[in-house]
Amino acid sequence: MKFGESLRKERELRGITLAEISTQTKVHTRFLEAIEQDDLSALPAKAFAKGFLRSYARTVGLDEDQVMANFEYCHRAMQPEGNSHPPTKQASGKSRYKVLVVVVLLIVAVLVTVIVLYYQGYLRVKWF
Repeated sequence: MKFGESLRKERELRGITLAEISTQTKVHTRFLEAIEQDDLSALPAKAFAKGFLRSYARTVGLDEDQVMANFEYCHRAMQPEGNSHPPTKQASGKSRYKVLVVVVLLIVAVLVTVIVLYYQGYLRVKWF
C-alpha cells in the first residue's frame, strides 16, 4: 500500500472529509489531494509537505511522528538512486568557486568597458 493511500484510508475510516481537514488546517484541498495521491511534485516544497502532513495527522488523529517517519521512508524510496544522497560539502564548495569566478569576471568586464569608454571620449568625468 502506498503512503498517500494509507492516509486516505485512515481518514475515510474516521469519516473525515478533505474539506473538513482543509477548514481546520487551512491547507488547500488540492495539496491534501496531492498528498493522498503521492504527488509530491504538486506541493510547493518538501518543508511545506512536512507541515501539511503534521497538520493532516493531527486532524485525523494519527501519530504525527509515525506519519513523518513513514513519509521520510517513502520519500527516499521515490527518489531516483542517483539523487538519494544530499550534495556534499565538496560539491557546494565547487559551486561557490564557480559563482566567485563569474562575479570576478563580471567586475573585470565592467571595469574594462568603463576604461574603454573613457579613453574613447564617450565617458568624461571631471575629477576636480
